[in-house]
Amino acid sequence: MTTETTAKILIIDDEMHICRNCGKILSKHNYESDYTLDGQKALEMLSEKHYDLVITDIKMGAVGGVDVLKWIRENTKDTMVIVITGYASISSAVDIMKMGAFSYLPKPFTPDELRNVVTEALEEQKTRKQNKQLMHARKTTPTLSHQLIGESPQIKKVVEMIRKVAETNATVLLYGESGTGKELVARAIHANSNRQDKVFFGIDCGTLSGNLLESELFGYRKGAFTDAKNDKKGIFQLADTGTVFLDEISNTTPDIQGKLLRFLDTQEFMPLGDTTHHSVDIRLIFATNKDLRQMVDEGTFREDFYYRIYVYPIHLPPLRERKDDILPIAYHFLNQLNPDRGKAISGFDDEAANRLMSYHWPGNIRQLRNTVERAVILCESDKITIQDLPQLSDIEQLMEYVPETNAELVRVKKEIRQKAVSRVEKNFLLHALQKNNWNISQAARETGLKRPNFQNMMKKYGIKASGK
Repeated sequence: MTTETTAKILIIDDEMHICRNCGKILSKHNYESDYTLDGQKALEMLSEKHYDLVITDIKMGAVGGVDVLKWIRENTKDTMVIVITGYASISSAVDIMKMGAFSYLPKPFTPDELRNVVTEALEEQKTRKQNKQLMHARKTTPTLSHQLIGESPQIKKVVEMIRKVAETNATVLLYGESGTGKELVARAIHANSNRQDKVFFGIDCGTLSGNLLESELFGYRKGAFTDAKNDKKGIFQLADTGTVFLDEISNTTPDIQGKLLRFLDTQEFMPLGDTTHHSVDIRLIFATNKDLRQMVDEGTFREDFYYRIYVYPIHLPPLRERKDDILPIAYHFLNQLNPDRGKAISGFDDEAANRLMSYHWPGNIRQLRNTVERAVILCESDKITIQDLPQLSDIEQLMEYVPETNAELVRVKKEIRQKAVSRVEKNFLLHALQKNNWNISQAARETGLKRPNFQNMMKKYGIKASGK
C-alpha cells in the first residue's frame, strides 16, 4: 500500500516555477517526484513508470490535463489525479471530478493546501487498494471466534501482550471503550493458554444485582435464601481448571469485590449458606470501560481490589485510532453474515469503503458489525454501496447511537456539537460566496467578517472560490 515515504508523484505544468515549487514542497514530506512541462512527454513517462499520483495543469499545449486524465483512466486505474489550473471555475471543477479526478486545486495555492490534498488523495488510494485486496481474498479469510483482525500497530501490540500473558496464570485486566472487543481478547487469551481445552465462562457483572451475581459466581446451598430449594453449583465450581471472564467489574459491590479479592489470594470461595471453603483452579480475566483509578479516588471501588487485579492491564484502542483495521474487520463480518443471510456479496464498492474508513465509530467494533449486518440485509447487488450505509457520516447517525457510560455520552455530545457547528459554518460560507458571485472580499464585508478571517474559515472547510 502507498505510504508517504514511497509515493511516486508526477507533476505536469508548462510553468517551470510551478513544477519546481511543487517538487520542493513534496520533497519536504518525503515524496518522490518527477516533473515535465509537456503533456505529450507526460504520457510517455506514464507509459514507462508507475506513478501513485499525478498533479497536472489543465491548460497546456496540444496535450492538456484533460487528455492526461483520460489516458490515466483508460490505462492505469489506480493512479490518483489532482488537477491544478489558473482558469478555475465551479463548472469545470465538477466536470473534471466526474471524469475521475480526485480533487481540483486552483492557483495560487499554499504549500499546506497542496500537502493536504496530496495526503487525502494517497489515503483514498490506500483505501481503494486495501478494499480491492480484501475483496479478492475474502473467500480465504478465516473466521475463528477468537481471531483478532488487523495489522495496525495498536492491535499488534495487543496481540503481543496476549502472547506473553496467555501461557501464564497472571490475572488480566482489559480496559477500553464499550464495543472494543474485550470478550474477544479474553477468549484469545484462553484459546492460547494451557487451559484452551477447558471451559470458558463469560459473565456481565453489570446485568446482575449484588446478591444474584454472588449466587451465580459462588453457588448456594439449599435453604440459603427463600427460593433456594436445592443446592446449586456456581460458575467458579463449574469452571474448575478453566477461565472465567468478568466483564464490567466496575459495577460490582464492595462486598463482591472483597470476596473476589480473597479468591484471588487463596483460590478458595464459599457458596451462599455453606460453612466450608471450596478450592478450585481457575483463571480470572476482568474487564471495564470505566476509569477504575478514578473510581478508587472517588471511593466507589476498593483500592486493595484495584491493585490486585491491575497485574497485567491491556488497553484496547477504539476503532477510530486503528483505521487501517476497519476494512479487514468489516470483511470479516461480511464473511460471517453472508451465509447467515443467504447472500453472496463480494465486498464493498470504493465509495462505501471510503465511508467506512472516514466514519468515527463511537460504538467501535460492535457498531461496525451492526452496520455491516444492516448493509447485508439492505444490499440487492453483489457489492455493498453507499446506499446500503444510510446516514453513516451524518449527525443523525450519532444521535441514534446509545452511549453506555458517561464518558461515551460526553464524547458523543461533543462530536454532535462539533459536526452541527461545522455544518452551519460551511453553509454560512457557501451561501455568502454564492450570493456574492464567489467574490471573497464582498462576501466577507456582507457577513461582517474581516477578509483574512473569512479566508481562514474557507480554508478550514476546503472551500476554494473560483478565480477570474
